[in-house]
Amino acid sequence: MSIKTDEILEQIKSITMLEATELVKQIEDCFQVSSKPRVIVKPPIIYIDTPEAKPKPKTIFDVILEGFPANKKISFIKEIRSLNLFGSLQETKKVVDNLPQIIKSHVNIQEAEQIKQKFEELGAIVSLK
Repeated sequence: MSIKTDEILEQIKSITMLEATELVKQIEDCFQVSSKPRVIVKPPIIYIDTPEAKPKPKTIFDVILEGFPANKKISFIKEIRSLNLFGSLQETKKVVDNLPQIIKSHVNIQEAEQIKQKFEELGAIVSLK
């Protein structure tokens, strides 16, 4: 600090509280400032609940057969035919020979989980998308 500011500080230390209050008022008036704390209010954040803002949980799934044990090919053909998706045995065989394939599409979560569990019990690799 400079000598001048040190002298002013020493003078302020020697004045009474009433004189210090008057000094603050005079400084505020002279320099057009305020010694009161400023309160800054931020505007509230508004969250808009739009369909784009919240992704809806997926309710419709495709059951995809990705793989199965080679020694159980016939049992998988039977299981896939039991889903009544493919008309002929040839179509079902093509599905089994060209994996991964959708074996059931546009099903709800409960049905998709049941099909997945059934095929996994037979040793298949099944996914839901």
